[in-house]
Amino acid sequence: MKKITLLFTCLAMSLYIFPQQTISFESSEGYTTGNINAQNSWETTGDGGGGFITNQVVSNEQATNGTISLKIDKEPAFGGQSSPFVGAFYNYATAVPYANAVFSADMYIDTFDSANTSDYLFGLVNTTAGSFITYIRFTFEGNISVLVDDGIGGVTVEDTTIDWTPLTWFNVRMELNNNSIEFFIDNVSIYQGTVATTNTDIEQIRFAHDNYAGFAHVDNFRTNDEPLSVNEFDKSTITHHYNKDSKTLNLKSSDLPISGIEVYSILGQNVISKSLNHTNESLNVSSLNDGVYLVKININGNSKTIRFVKN
Repeated sequence: MKKITLLFTCLAMSLYIFPQQTISFESSEGYTTGNINAQNSWETTGDGGGGFITNQVVSNEQATNGTISLKIDKEPAFGGQSSPFVGAFYNYATAVPYANAVFSADMYIDTFDSANTSDYLFGLVNTTAGSFITYIRFTFEGNISVLVDDGIGGVTVEDTTIDWTPLTWFNVRMELNNNSIEFFIDNVSIYQGTVATTNTDIEQIRFAHDNYAGFAHVDNFRTNDEPLSVNEFDKSTITHHYNKDSKTLNLKSSDLPISGIEVYSILGQNVISKSLNHTNESLNVSSLNDGVYLVKININGNSKTIRFVKN
């Protein structure tokens, strides 16, 4: 059983706009290699004795933007933990309003193998309330899960049914629109829902693990420094619904007609391609095997990718 031995250092809509920000941990930004604690508004987990852990570092081993990144790694003085709270935390000088915000980072995570390797987490926190607003978690089994509202008055850690790839860089993005949240991996939407803690601004970002074997690198950490994906469709909003009884995927565009779709398996195989020309379209997917599929929707020269489960 994973045991907790480290100290976990743990509203209303704001009327200001948080500026754009990108952190790539370079020396030009005031970072130096070594312990990230106390560098430029970063802190690490408490060590239970009044100090802070020291193995969460600015590193020159891996990078996507420049030559430096943040490395979160096992603290050898402590054992594995019950949840991912060992890591590096960035404290905003001014809280980021939840009404309209985008958070993203490039991540490179070590391999996974059973219970001996770590879970990793990219989370949004309100330190005043002492709660996660939401997070995306990369498990030691290779799964991606998210912390969201369960729709019946509680919260849940939901399996997205999408796997993550070890030892390669990928981009993680979370888009907030009031209390709605959408998660992306490499610009592909993998989950949409409601945040776990509603009506709450973001005061801190956490990159954390549960102190089992392995490490992760973080680079190109952005706050509001890229457009919302919905802008790609100008004024159009896409909704979709899979009808299990008729084996059809129903698509609706609020403004411009859908010009075409491409359906891919999670292995990247194109299984359906079709030209379309209406705002309401229905696609027969009865020929597909049960499983998770990605659908690229084309509108007015732009595209967006959604996920659906055929069963």
